Amino acid sequence: MTRMIDSLWRKTERIATWNGFWVLLIYVIVFTVLFQFFGIGYPESTFDGHKYGVNPDDIARILRNFDAHQRLEQYLRQETALDLLYPAIYGLFFAVVIVRLRPKGWHWLVLVPYAAAFFDYCENLSFITLVLCYQSCHAVPPGLAVAASVFSHLKWAFLLLLIPALLLALARRFR
Repeated sequence: MTRMIDSLWRKTERIATWNGFWVLLIYVIVFTVLFQFFGIGYPESTFDGHKYGVNPDDIARILRNFDAHQRLEQYLRQETALDLLYPAIYGLFFAVVIVRLRPKGWHWLVLVPYAAAFFDYCENLSFITLVLCYQSCHAVPPGLAVAASVFSHLKWAFLLLLIPALLLALARRFR
């Protein structure tokens, strides 16, 4: 495990320059704004818009509501365009921040943003599958709804862990 963490740290270190930081920050801001534009006209929050994760019981209702307002295709475009790039961007950005802080002896903190991005990808793929299933037969497979919910909650858990991870990295930098 230590070798894997050290390898991930070294690979992140290669892009953890000031230029890398600024470019990733600009991408994070641009994508955040793009999500706002995509969300204009949505009848309610998307699956991602439910802070701390979406519940399996809410998934069919959200899909029906988006379908009734003819926004399901737009949401699918968001998921297959923006949301397949965004986890890599914010995951790399926060990993670069942690590496730049150089927390002495706590290289494992770099795992937190990568874990958040990983579970975000799992969540996005399950949401895409849910939308495609709903479009084809207007049904939501219960097992897939539960899996999407689990991935959604895990993503949010790791995103929430980013705050203490960044604070720990900052504190360990000056020890």
